[in-house]
Amino acid sequence: MALRSLVCRKSLGLASSSSFKLHFRGLQTFSLPDLPYDYGALEPAISGEIMQLHHQKHHQTYVTNYNKAVEQLHHAMEKGDSSAVVKLQSAIKFNGGGHVNHSIFWKNLSPVSERGGESPHGNLGWAIDEHFGSLDALIQKMSTEGASLQGSGWVWFGLDKESKKLVVETTANQDPLVTKGPLVPLLGIDVWEHAYYLQYKNARPDYLKNIWKVMNWKYAGEVYDKEHS
Repeated sequence: MALRSLVCRKSLGLASSSSFKLHFRGLQTFSLPDLPYDYGALEPAISGEIMQLHHQKHHQTYVTNYNKAVEQLHHAMEKGDSSAVVKLQSAIKFNGGGHVNHSIFWKNLSPVSERGGESPHGNLGWAIDEHFGSLDALIQKMSTEGASLQGSGWVWFGLDKESKKLVVETTANQDPLVTKGPLVPLLGIDVWEHAYYLQYKNARPDYLKNIWKVMNWKYAGEVYDKEHS
């Protein structure tokens, strides 16, 4: 992932109180990551048309808008414009979250020819059985919560770094899983309409049923082993 640092040269006082200071040490801008597979590689579960639009248009828009907001924040900090700094926070959170979430999402998917949909093995497989009873129970829980999520958002399978327990959570809009606590995302499913509507129309449950056929449990297991140790 290509990054470049934006570093502010000084700390600036914000608002009317001189006691409140924001120390802007630096933020990074992002570039669109390449997919580890062709756009049509996940068919028939997810069409090539959807993957191309999702990656090239939607994800790229989050990257572009985040970078723009970071540049504007840099200039606002240089000028000491506290109102502009506050105003930019929502754009940074939304678009930055969109980039973070989608970067995980692409890794969570894999063509069937490359073990996509293959059940998890090893430590993660055992942990799923312990926490949820079975893989089927976990899939059912995530699919149900994803289907019932109002509006746009994500359904997540994650690891609580403090308790070491596996959890299923949902987040609204483009909020990353970390907004729910010390949670590490193992799998995330995008349930915004742009992720499925061209193919599945308003049948989100059908999308959630088929996406498991290309789920990259190998990647999830690697993240689990790294974070659980």
